[in-house]
Amino acid sequence: MARLSLRRVLPYLGAGVGGFALAYLVVLVFVFPVRGQPADAKVPNVLGLSFDEAAMRLNAVGFRAQQGESRYNVGSPRSTVLSQTPGPATAAPKGSRIVLDVSAGQRRAAAPNVVGMDREEAQLALEKVGLEVGEIREHESPVHRGEVLSMSPAAGTQLILPSAIALVVSGGPATIEVPYLVGRPFGEARAQLEQLGLGATTNKLDSASSEPAGTVTAQSPAEGVAVAAGTAIDLTVSAGTHR
Repeated sequence: MARLSLRRVLPYLGAGVGGFALAYLVVLVFVFPVRGQPADAKVPNVLGLSFDEAAMRLNAVGFRAQQGESRYNVGSPRSTVLSQTPGPATAAPKGSRIVLDVSAGQRRAAAPNVVGMDREEAQLALEKVGLEVGEIREHESPVHRGEVLSMSPAAGTQLILPSAIALVVSGGPATIEVPYLVGRPFGEARAQLEQLGLGATTNKLDSASSEPAGTVTAQSPAEGVAVAAGTAIDLTVSAGTHR
């Protein structure tokens, strides 16, 4: 009889113990969370700090710093934090990695030597390395008009980009000898005069010339005459109608 009674009681006893264990587990998990489970915390703002300073501040509140992208930035010294992910004040589990993008510093370039180049060539050479042409001043010089006489800052100077180079270019000599232009097409003659700092006009047609139309048959002033810069040379050109 005692054994039979024990068998009848055992299922109820087991159910009671199981129910107690389940209740205890619920209280343990939901009322008293397991120690060591990571808690959330707000990510501090580390923008503008150096990477090392940012890492220390993050570590102090339970986060870990991870370096992300590095990019040039004009206004920020090298290793300055430019952005962070997750962002400031975001809730994240302690122990999370915070990715920090940092400055690679200010981009620099050495100024190329453009002295002796013409103005257009100098501009292309400067733009090729990320520099710009700044103030341009003209100065009388025996070299051809537009040639670069000097530059500032000087060639070889390391400059923070973007930066500009000021140029002094030749305005040509104060007086210019008129070249010999007879026999040349008017377009070529005018281009040569403009390169020297002179101009060209054509008010006369030579209907008696056997030269092709537009060929220079006379000029005034004549070859070798010294004239002021900017003077217009009068060119007579063939009408091209003579047979």
